[in-house]
Amino acid sequence: MLEQRISRRTFLKGSLVAGALATFGGKLVPLEQAEAAEATSPAASQVVPTICEMCGVKCGILAHVREGRVWRLTGNPRDPQSSGRLCARGNAGTKTLYDPDRLKGPMKRVGDGKFQPIGWEQAFKEIGAKLQELKGRYGPQTLVWLAHPELISPLEKHFMAAFGSPNYTGHGPTCYSSRNVAFEQMYGGVPGVDYRNVRYYIAFGRNLTGGIKNPDIQKIVAARAEGAHLVAVDPRLSDFAFFADEWLPIRPGTDLALVLALINVIINENLYDAAFVAERTVGFAELKAGVATYTPEWAAKITGIDAATITRLARELAAAKPAAAVDPGWHAVTGSQYYNSVQAARAVAALNALLGNLGARGGLAFPPGIKLGDPSSIMGPKPPAAAGPRWDGAGSEKWPLNKAHGMIQVFPERVKEDKPYPLKAVVIQHLNPVRSSTDSGAFIEALKQLELVVAIDIQMNDTAYYAHYVLPEATYLERYDPLMTAGNKVVLRQPAVEPLFDTRGAEEIIAGLAKAAGLSAYFNFTLEQYNDALLAPLGLTQAQLARVGVAEVEAQQPDYTKLKTPSGKIELACQAFVKAGSTLTPAWEPPLVEPGEDEFRFIQGHVPMHTHTTTDNNAYLHAIMPENELWVHPSRAGKLGIKTGDLVEVASRVGKVKVKARVTEGIHPEAVFLAHGFGCGVPLRKLAYNKGANDSALIPVITAPVSGAAAQCETLVTVRKAG
Repeated sequence: MLEQRISRRTFLKGSLVAGALATFGGKLVPLEQAEAAEATSPAASQVVPTICEMCGVKCGILAHVREGRVWRLTGNPRDPQSSGRLCARGNAGTKTLYDPDRLKGPMKRVGDGKFQPIGWEQAFKEIGAKLQELKGRYGPQTLVWLAHPELISPLEKHFMAAFGSPNYTGHGPTCYSSRNVAFEQMYGGVPGVDYRNVRYYIAFGRNLTGGIKNPDIQKIVAARAEGAHLVAVDPRLSDFAFFADEWLPIRPGTDLALVLALINVIINENLYDAAFVAERTVGFAELKAGVATYTPEWAAKITGIDAATITRLARELAAAKPAAAVDPGWHAVTGSQYYNSVQAARAVAALNALLGNLGARGGLAFPPGIKLGDPSSIMGPKPPAAAGPRWDGAGSEKWPLNKAHGMIQVFPERVKEDKPYPLKAVVIQHLNPVRSSTDSGAFIEALKQLELVVAIDIQMNDTAYYAHYVLPEATYLERYDPLMTAGNKVVLRQPAVEPLFDTRGAEEIIAGLAKAAGLSAYFNFTLEQYNDALLAPLGLTQAQLARVGVAEVEAQQPDYTKLKTPSGKIELACQAFVKAGSTLTPAWEPPLVEPGEDEFRFIQGHVPMHTHTTTDNNAYLHAIMPENELWVHPSRAGKLGIKTGDLVEVASRVGKVKVKARVTEGIHPEAVFLAHGFGCGVPLRKLAYNKGANDSALIPVITAPVSGAAAQCETLVTVRKAG
């Protein structure tokens, strides 16, 4: 394999790394100019427009190909996501394509950590036979499909529907479930922030420049340059807290109290948008009564943020309305960190409503809608209705609001209990729950109990390492996928090069499994036919879209006067939560656990140069950050005799890890922080193996009420210097 000749220094110049925000100033090159430049190259070359998959944002990119090799990736200036610019991860994509440790063909487990190559047809035949056997013995619901939802997810769900199982589950409970449940019930969907035009912005734990979404960070950087005021509320001096105008190091898990106090001030001082509240919301009187006791003085005792600061924030936020926004969040405070995350998300939703910012410039917005075609006519007969409830109870009477998100973290418990029915088989696609869910040890034990574990991925990750069969997917630079929409544009992923090894696109793998499992009638179509059916109302075909990569089409703007809620308005008081066992309006709930004198609250999160557990073996990104460190405040580290660089043991009630310490004032004294995505336990991934610590090994299974999210930061740990 040829080695890409680029120095780390040169690479960093073209990437966003850890707060190197100035790198967004690169020149935008029109596609036609890029193609012309390639045409003048002495070697045969071309520029292929496609979609990145180095994270979940899916920016449009240009793959520069010379003599059959991708030698460079740049942002596609026609794409509304990248706008011609890429982050560090996007620039590093060639090292994923040419990773010498990536999977090169189907593998069958023959012992602990031992696999042998197997042909595709034999793999399909054996897996299909086992699926049919298990279906006959236990029913179709015995199969669970776990995935990080990607562009291929409609075909994954189609497979499960055809098989007769209701058990398709995404990673949402470890990421965004609480936020989604709150906004879905109150707003009818999850809006985003108009980052480009916001004038006053508060992020509760949202590390916007750390857990990078390329289009969002480009816009917030531009907004700040034009005078937007940015406030980071976070127990840690995150990348975004460093970039923001203000950092408020709040006590971890108490953000809800601060949001409730902001609502209290804005209502009591009549700072809210009265016309908007009257016309576009219901339940204001109930909200006002509900927050009456949540004063700044009350919140100050809980959060550690003084009352004067809370009052000032509320007044400044309201003064900037409607170009003011509190971020709905993602993984952090409102997503999946605390037992009170759904209440925090509800409070954030209510606070934004008081600002009258939904649909306003600089406020919250829903994306426009593009009317795509219905491909069901080419996808075979209508699948029968699934028999029985979901494996995790999502959508049941106990969990009525989270059917779309599920509860992946309870998988080990359900396997062990055999309730509500036996789970004997799992397909895991583009996901690594052994290191991305909770309690790694329990997940490994669950996998060992199953009769069939199939992993579909581009790499031998920690979960695939325990699979019976590992089916290698082609990388995003080697395959087609179902098309995506972004704003008023449709975008196509297409291969820049032929697959380097004996790998296949996910649609081929799913179709192969389906036919081997007796479901041929449901997969007698090609991916091109599927995309053509989606594009038909737009007068386009996949072949036409492939030539340009991105096409602008007619899109329908959202109707903010008629939301997808029972009232058609924002529901500040929401009966759906009462029926789910919660309160009518957002209310204070303390964190589930509190650290004792010798304990810390364990918090974790993302970094800008890695994506979950998928990039730690990428040579460029590994060079930037090869391992994580445990952040400890000096006041606590001194008592423990710990200095920066010392190896420490971190222990919770479910596991222990050893990792290097980083002593810093950038962490609240009550907490320690560990970046997610390290501690790979697979020796086949040579760069990542045993680098840093796996945070998931420390996190017990705690399921938050109402949303069913995994409350990952309700974890207490002890720290000591390792012997």
